[in-house]
Amino acid sequence: FQAEDGIRDCLLSRGLGDVYKRQYNVSMSEGFTKSGLSIPPIGLGTWDLQGPTCSRIVREALELGYRHIDGASMYENESEVGQGVIDSGVDREEIFITTKINTTSWTPSKGNGPSLQNKDIVKHFEQSLKDLQTDYVDLLLIHWPKFETNLADMLDILYKIKDAKKTKEVGVANFNSHLVNECINLGFNDIYCNQIEYHPFLSQAKLMEVMQDFDLIPVAYCPICRGDVARHDVLISLSNKYSKTPAQIALRWLYQQRAVSIPKTANSHRLKENFDIFDFEIEYKDMLEIYSLERNQRLVPNLEINESKYPFD
Repeated sequence: FQAEDGIRDCLLSRGLGDVYKRQYNVSMSEGFTKSGLSIPPIGLGTWDLQGPTCSRIVREALELGYRHIDGASMYENESEVGQGVIDSGVDREEIFITTKINTTSWTPSKGNGPSLQNKDIVKHFEQSLKDLQTDYVDLLLIHWPKFETNLADMLDILYKIKDAKKTKEVGVANFNSHLVNECINLGFNDIYCNQIEYHPFLSQAKLMEVMQDFDLIPVAYCPICRGDVARHDVLISLSNKYSKTPAQIALRWLYQQRAVSIPKTANSHRLKENFDIFDFEIEYKDMLEIYSLERNQRLVPNLEINESKYPFD
């Protein structure tokens, strides 16, 4: 797409008219705030980080200046995450920590386990606090839309945890636009965020529009598409233009949409690289060109039981 009109027409044909109209200017490295709580725009994802490697990379991230660590009980590494936080020497109050309720009961080591019952949610969450060696988390998410009874019952339980001051905010993950609407219709108007797979090769235009309407902060996992951004000619060309890496281009593209990114890495060099996106701005026409790269490439499949009940947008 060499002309801006061509890019605009392409986006409009994909239902991305609002994307074209949206303004992208944001101040360098500012967090995104809702309900008085600010979330740092770049966090460290901790999926598949295990043992001493996990503790080391969490410590290194915090020493570099990261202040956002994304975890989950499903990942079976919260003890290592907690140890990395302690080893860093950074005050707990300065760090934004997310954990998630493992509604699927699947773990990497054991596969599928017994279904999580509502009566056990608080116990599971308390185990996360113990493993993380903290009295509270900043954000507690429903990891996947799977419920013993229904969404309303689960949100009631999570909001009781918030009332007990064990989490500052409650959010969701992997929710489609219908479920986001259901949260609002149930009266949970202050849902903090929706954590979703989002990168240049996967359009989330419909979901992003709904989240914007209801003021949910987008949190993007797999934001560099597990390294695939480094192999695309357009992103390579833009990386040369801006003297940045393709990964930094992708992360900055998300940031200029006011989306948080949580790239995972065990590599110290890439850890620093992923954090270094606040000293440049992608031009408007280049933002649109990156939008045009979408090819419905999804890395994380939906739960099999949700394919018909809660399909991805």
